[in-house]
Amino acid sequence: MCGITGAVPAIDSALLRAMTSRLAHRGPDGEDYFHSPHAALGHRRLAIIDLPGGRQPMTSADGRYTIVFNGEIYNFRGLRAELESTGVCFRTRSDTEVLVEGFARWGREALQKLRGMFAFAVWDAHERVLFAARDRLGVKPFYYAVTRDHLLFASEIKALLAHPEVDRSLHFPAVDDFLTYLYVPAPQTIFRGVRELPPAHWLEWKNHSLRIQRYWDARPLPVGESNGDHEIGACTQELLEILGESVRLRLVSDVPLGAFLSGGLDSSSILALAAQATRERLKTFSLGFGAGEERYTEIAYARQVAARYSTEHRELEIRSDCADELSRMVAQFDEPFGNPTALLVGRLSELTRRHVTVALAGDAGDEVFLGYPRYLGIRLRSAYDRIPLALRRAFSRASNWLSDDLRGRHNWRRLREFLSTGSTDWRAAYANWVCYFTPGERVDLYTEEFRRQLGGHDSAALLNDCFGKVADCTPLDQVSYADLHTFLPFNLLEYGDRMSMAHGLEVRLPFTDHKLVEFALRLPAQFKLRGSESKHILRRAVRGLLPAEILERPKLGLNPPLGIWLQNDLAPRVEEMLGEAAVRRRGWFHPAAVRRIVESYRSGRRDYSLQIWALLVLEEWCRQHLDRAPVFQREEELAAVTGASA
Repeated sequence: MCGITGAVPAIDSALLRAMTSRLAHRGPDGEDYFHSPHAALGHRRLAIIDLPGGRQPMTSADGRYTIVFNGEIYNFRGLRAELESTGVCFRTRSDTEVLVEGFARWGREALQKLRGMFAFAVWDAHERVLFAARDRLGVKPFYYAVTRDHLLFASEIKALLAHPEVDRSLHFPAVDDFLTYLYVPAPQTIFRGVRELPPAHWLEWKNHSLRIQRYWDARPLPVGESNGDHEIGACTQELLEILGESVRLRLVSDVPLGAFLSGGLDSSSILALAAQATRERLKTFSLGFGAGEERYTEIAYARQVAARYSTEHRELEIRSDCADELSRMVAQFDEPFGNPTALLVGRLSELTRRHVTVALAGDAGDEVFLGYPRYLGIRLRSAYDRIPLALRRAFSRASNWLSDDLRGRHNWRRLREFLSTGSTDWRAAYANWVCYFTPGERVDLYTEEFRRQLGGHDSAALLNDCFGKVADCTPLDQVSYADLHTFLPFNLLEYGDRMSMAHGLEVRLPFTDHKLVEFALRLPAQFKLRGSESKHILRRAVRGLLPAEILERPKLGLNPPLGIWLQNDLAPRVEEMLGEAAVRRRGWFHPAAVRRIVESYRSGRRDYSLQIWALLVLEEWCRQHLDRAPVFQREEELAAVTGASA
């Protein structure tokens, strides 16, 4: 687990060091560099496998290929044996050497053999070609920029901004996408000159020409197509075997290992399987909240699971001063990111890193096994659509009079959102459920000048593109596919990577194993969502491993008490950052529209807490990146780097 940087052709060593130093948090255990006239590579290392022998950049035995690699190849031992059978001799025990020698042997076809999370770049000195790739689900990030003279790449945008030729001007359509989804989806970023390599894609730079291609795409089965007879008992057993193998592969480590434990089904299942697969006493880590905020936490259930498996359990109580970390969170992401759960993951990662270097987590279980309430909403739409259209339109109008429950319970808001979209098709309904500022709200919000800067950008194209790729599948499968290609990589996996790596912690996610995802997508939807019970087959698979209370209760999720924060610690920030003077000075939004959002929230009519948080994040990002000139003091940073290395 590391931070990687590079440039083709080579840049000067001081600038490469400046870029790489900005990723020190990702790799606190050391740094190293590769320089040739045609390429320069930088690496910050978090040592996990083969502590003495896994240094990077690493060059293949024949001297042709040099790699920088961020991530873990979980099946590297099997690949090593395969390569050894062809005569390859290894000098280290690291997965990095397996990756570079595998690329030397198989070329880009090596990607089909990898089982892991990764972002890597390989320099071919003979052909003078840079090849880079990102893992299938998008666990590990990869950003790049094409300037007049160079291709630059890095694990995080902040490293690219260290180069003075990178265009850091604002990309306005990314702001529109952020306000729609609370994230900026790949391949665009908030900066015009920076791009993100999408998950499951490779990149090749040759003769100053860039080529990008997808190498993997798991699809649900089309309507009417089947892989054969599905018997849920046999599928349940197969699921348990695949998930168990995924967990066992992620236990390989030469440093201390633990697990996040929320008390929900996903993290509890991972812990149960990990405890079965190791003789070591596992360390577990949970979050709780203070008095009056107990409804936001599952910590009592986490204690129950920890006791069942005799883990060394630690808990962290989150207080409202966590909201004071807004500025630090924005700086860590480099571009606007609006999911406040990131703050919780940051605090949890900080606690966990004091005791272990690697942690297992249950992220992606909801996307893979249909755990979110919106999946039930899509299923209910088929019955609701049989109600006469005139009546559904009446319900939609009446829903405007429903007030949201602002006390952390979402049922009233979900009912209102369901009824309000009753006269639209299911695609528009889903978009309404996963978007935050609706198209109408954004029209009211944006000034004429801001809309002009958008140039006709349509944020709905992100979801419509996903639906179009699987148009021959059921609505439920289309929604699942969309979540796996948008919400998961650009939201959950993004904050998981940034906030864990901010503290030098490697987080491993068994539910993102591509073999598990492929298996789940082939299952009939009723195996995953049976009646109103989400993740049905997963619950069956781990029955007997977990207490009944874990298996039978509804999903809560890891969410902060944002409403309480906005009413208390964040209230002064709302007044200062979203007040009329600040909004008018920024010039993007109508002050009256922002005021209506804040007042609707305070009156209790609408739960606009996430919208208000998103506006705070955006304003904080603007102050960090647009209002401070220059963003990068190159002379000062280069002097610090060259002075330290003199």
